[in-house]
Amino acid sequence: MEETVTQQPLLNVHFSSLASQLHSQGIKYFLLTDFEADLLSRDIDLYVHSDFKVQFEDLLSRLGWYKRKELPQHINHHFYFSPDLEIYLDIKYDLSFANGKQSCFTYLLAEEAIGRATLNNTGLYRPQGSDAILLYAAHLAYKERGGLEQKHEQYLCHYLNLYNTELKTLNPATLSAISNWLTNSFPNHTLELQQAIASYFHQEDRPMVRNERFSKYGYGMKILFLGTDGSGKTTLIQAVQEKINLKARKLYLGMGENGWTTQASKRVYNHRFNIVLFDKILSLVKNFILLPSEFMLRIAPVKVRSRFSLVLIDRFPGSFFMSGRPFSSFLYRTILPKPDLVFFLHAAPEVLVQRKPEELTLERSIADINKFKQVADSVSGGNFISIDTSHITIDEARDKIIAEIYRHSKVYQNLLTVKYN
Repeated sequence: MEETVTQQPLLNVHFSSLASQLHSQGIKYFLLTDFEADLLSRDIDLYVHSDFKVQFEDLLSRLGWYKRKELPQHINHHFYFSPDLEIYLDIKYDLSFANGKQSCFTYLLAEEAIGRATLNNTGLYRPQGSDAILLYAAHLAYKERGGLEQKHEQYLCHYLNLYNTELKTLNPATLSAISNWLTNSFPNHTLELQQAIASYFHQEDRPMVRNERFSKYGYGMKILFLGTDGSGKTTLIQAVQEKINLKARKLYLGMGENGWTTQASKRVYNHRFNIVLFDKILSLVKNFILLPSEFMLRIAPVKVRSRFSLVLIDRFPGSFFMSGRPFSSFLYRTILPKPDLVFFLHAAPEVLVQRKPEELTLERSIADINKFKQVADSVSGGNFISIDTSHITIDEARDKIIAEIYRHSKVYQNLLTVKYN
């Protein structure tokens, strides 16, 4: 029998260096959500007392943390990121919760809360029980992003039970109102929850939400995935998007069965005339009107909101770059995004056939590998990264790709910054 090894909580593994220095330097903070630090998400919400903001940011800088270049929608949030740890910190320097664009509710017991914060089982500071309940209730009552989910109900129920012995300073009527809302009204009627906790919060009129109009137009970093059928393109793109802790959007630039903006465009593209002359005319319409229009319609909604995001491009119409026709090449180079990083995914021909026996033959696999390698070479100017997926797992290939992304300068030019103010 193998010896059982007790694993350290995941949060301690990732966060121990920063946490230990926060403690040694006396920086006052506590967790704003996830008070017991189970780290189901890689985003950590912290409150740091405003008196320690400069000291806190100086510490982050020395430990190699970056600030997200995209300004948060809410003015009272500050996002910091560690590429080495793949963790985001969502920091508040005051205990205010936005209630619309020009109003907020601020916790009246902020000074008391920071003074009576207590260590949780993972060695991080959390609010004392009554503060934890009120602040988490405010997190739900004034939900600044997204909607309420089942997990929010579960968390609040858990904290009410877990901190039951710490609730002596909480008004019984407030506690009863929170419990009643949770039992009878969740996830609706958040006004009831606001009223339940109102005596502990002060309303202020001040700007809380930035005007984001046109602020996200452009590309942060464009990453192209090329490869043969069976090489794992679509699976890897999904795996990278799920694992990497940067905003990432997908853009499909293939001409397969899926991804068309309309079924009509797909039908016209796949149509063939029996009369040669008509088919040639239709081919010209496809190549110089239909496909350029189709690609622009796919690109536009991605480009309008990707200035601070990775754009993961699935496939590329490389044949138009290599056709030897100057106008065709110029047209598509003008329309299509120029990739910053190109991955050529491939596998041994026999492996590809094993993966997709109904679609591939050995001869076709060999031809496809050569074709897509030429496209990768042409699109990247010879500077592409080749990954053989024959004998590695999806996770191993994904981690190689993510490591290459973090090595690229565009991440630090467009997505992250060392300038905190």
